[in-house]
Amino acid sequence: MIASKKLIFILLMVTLASFLSACSHVAYPRGPIPVKMDVVGRLDIQKEISFENGVTDAKLTLVAVQGAYKWFANYKEWTNFIITQLENELRNRGVPVRPESENIYKLKVESVGLFWGTWATRCIVNVRVERKDGTWSKTYEGNNPSPASLYRAIDGAVYRAVVAILEDKDFRNSISR
Repeated sequence: MIASKKLIFILLMVTLASFLSACSHVAYPRGPIPVKMDVVGRLDIQKEISFENGVTDAKLTLVAVQGAYKWFANYKEWTNFIITQLENELRNRGVPVRPESENIYKLKVESVGLFWGTWATRCIVNVRVERKDGTWSKTYEGNNPSPASLYRAIDGAVYRAVVAILEDKDFRNSISR
């Protein structure tokens, strides 16, 4: 009888601990949203360009807490995702993107934020772009709400950051010199 009470107590404590413990999730972009040509037109830039990841550590960073849920992001992976999408968009617009270029830009995701509202979930991502020689740099924000899902908010925020980079006259001037 005493043994069964101890067993029930132990099972109850284990169950309670599992309910009270926080659930962790890793937030990441699922896939690129292509930038239509009428959103950002062709770029008449013939100078070669290349990108490198400015995030040195592949570690998980806490980006949001919602109740018992914790959301983490790996900034190095996010930066790789944005670099790949940016390279593809530039190639589609006629810009020669080659890894051996002397015109090197470092990209770095500086922050990611996830926010839950009454009607939508929002993702805000800040991306820093700088010439490797240090002569130019700028930070871009991708800010996107989604009433449908967290991952749509993330994909949309990355898309908006890429569009902001491509549309920026300072970035265009920098890659053409």
